[in-house]
Amino acid sequence: WRAGPVSDMVAMAMQGPESNTPAGVTLAHISDPHLPLPVTVPLRELLNKRLLGLLSWRTKRHRRHRPEILARLIADMQAHAPDLVMVSGDLTNLGLDSEYRAARHWLDALGDPARVMTIPGNHEALVTGSWDKGAAQWQPYWQGDAAPENADVTCAFPVLRRRGALALIGVSSAVVSPLGFAVGEVGAAQRDRLTVLLRQTREEGLFRLMMIHHPPLLGTVSPRKHLRDHVEFCALLEREGVEMVLHGHSHRSHHQSLPTRDGPAPVIGVPSASSMHHEPAAYNLYRITQSADGWEVELSARHVGADQRMETGRCATMAIARGHAG
Repeated sequence: WRAGPVSDMVAMAMQGPESNTPAGVTLAHISDPHLPLPVTVPLRELLNKRLLGLLSWRTKRHRRHRPEILARLIADMQAHAPDLVMVSGDLTNLGLDSEYRAARHWLDALGDPARVMTIPGNHEALVTGSWDKGAAQWQPYWQGDAAPENADVTCAFPVLRRRGALALIGVSSAVVSPLGFAVGEVGAAQRDRLTVLLRQTREEGLFRLMMIHHPPLLGTVSPRKHLRDHVEFCALLEREGVEMVLHGHSHRSHHQSLPTRDGPAPVIGVPSASSMHHEPAAYNLYRITQSADGWEVELSARHVGADQRMETGRCATMAIARGHAG
């Protein structure tokens, strides 16, 4: 698999036809769609933590995560025709093989793998081996540009896709949690690889946009759902720099900031794309353009209203001043 044609198209959009000022790229971010479970689940698959997950789905979660809500949101997103789509995990509920297959069909309908990028969430790693086994189903959607087709998923992350002036960086925080927990962890080995990647893309003058499922900042979610190595991970980002971090997991919108060596970086989370619980289902649109001293990011949040019509919520313009830009 190669990203060529779409990657080239996005690169041209970033350059502009007759100007040194890039035309910009539009990027959409969605998270936690929690696609419907299959009607039947084999008993042999339930002799572990999945049993409680199934009971939770049957008693309440199936009423919260509605396919018609997700369909409406995706239709609205596609009407805005983003150049790139980022999906920050939790496409499944129990990490079943059948869920991975259904999610692959959903991803295929979402767009070409060259313009759609996903990472795993905690539900993809609900039990030992579920993500390691299921990752192959989604490989074109999570793999980096330069990775071999048979990449070992246990050491594949972080992944990198270059799209014009953007460096899209996918980080995996999907680990198996104890019963009653939904924690994440990046891990020392992945952090070491991420250090090299952030330095390299900084030297290239790229806008480093990172996607991770779990919020990196302490206090965003409860301790039973947090990123276990958030201290080490945030220290890495502060030391090496990053321009923006996108996450999901909390099913709520978050607008925070992380100090880095190059200046503050927005850390932004979106609600679930299929649920009206906690907050209405939503996605974020970003228009990223280069400016005289870095980049400008225009944010527009789109959410499902009470009458199930799509509405525009928070809008903001963020100046990301960076000395290495371009």
